[in-house]
Amino acid sequence: MLNTDNFKRGTVDLVVLSVLREKDMYGYEIVKAIEEKSGGRFQLPLGTLYPVLYRFLESGYLSDRDEIVNKRLRKYYHLEEKGEEFYKEALAEYIKISEGVNMITQGGGIE
Repeated sequence: MLNTDNFKRGTVDLVVLSVLREKDMYGYEIVKAIEEKSGGRFQLPLGTLYPVLYRFLESGYLSDRDEIVNKRLRKYYHLEEKGEEFYKEALAEYIKISEGVNMITQGGGIE
């Protein structure tokens, strides 16, 4: 059976930034948005999400803020302009690679 973890690893950054383009979200909300938008095909464990968020915070792609909701502290993540730029570059690269893979697997593009 094919190990899908390798495929996911290369797309985690892209899907996290994609859902944060819509609105600020907290960790669990990000995971649920990704799962919902993918029709359950892409499930991101919280243990995988948080290192990505911390890396994006350090890179300046995201900022965060604490908010109390129902007496619980939640950390919301916000996509910064630098993160939007990174997202657009990553998406363009993903599309380019996906098109190449499709060409190879569909038997086209080889001359």
